[in-house]
Amino acid sequence: MRTSRGARVAGALALALWAGSVVGQSNVVVNGGFESGLASWSTTGFFAQGFDFGIDSTAHTGSSAFFGGAIESPGFLSQSIPTSVGATYDLSFWVASDGFLPNQFRVVVNGQTLLTRDDILLQPYSTFHTSFMATSPSSQLQFGFRNDSGSLHLDDVSVAVIPEPEISLLMAVGLGALALVRRRRAASSPSSSGMRGS
Repeated sequence: MRTSRGARVAGALALALWAGSVVGQSNVVVNGGFESGLASWSTTGFFAQGFDFGIDSTAHTGSSAFFGGAIESPGFLSQSIPTSVGATYDLSFWVASDGFLPNQFRVVVNGQTLLTRDDILLQPYSTFHTSFMATSPSSQLQFGFRNDSGSLHLDDVSVAVIPEPEISLLMAVGLGALALVRRRRAASSPSSSGMRGS
């Protein structure tokens, strides 16, 4: 009976820790795949929608993506996202280039430039990752685009909190305890004893 109770406790602990980790990794960006057009996003520094920025069907996944190519200096696509002070976030996204030069691509969070790419040659969608630590309950996420003769495409933007090492450690301990209880339970069962003796 004691072993069964231990197994239930270890299982419940592991499940709770796993669920907390999954919830913590949900994407806080709204409409990161641009399937709802520019909903939840704002733009500055572009000339006109449909000319040097907008939504088209050159998507990484789904049916829509953002394209941007402000002339001579970057135009910006922005969204204010909810964040927790002190938490570290993983920012991932996919970018494609038509190869026209000069071009520039920027990633900025709360005024701090996290990523800069100049003169990206012709490339299909490629994934990029960077990270930042939140300093306020909301963070301003910005992507800068310049392409004097063409455009850069952006799709599948995701921002998710990176679980703290303590959470991952607790989850590992919980799963380890569950495995240990199951091993002891199997070793003490009559069928296991019979198999060892044969």
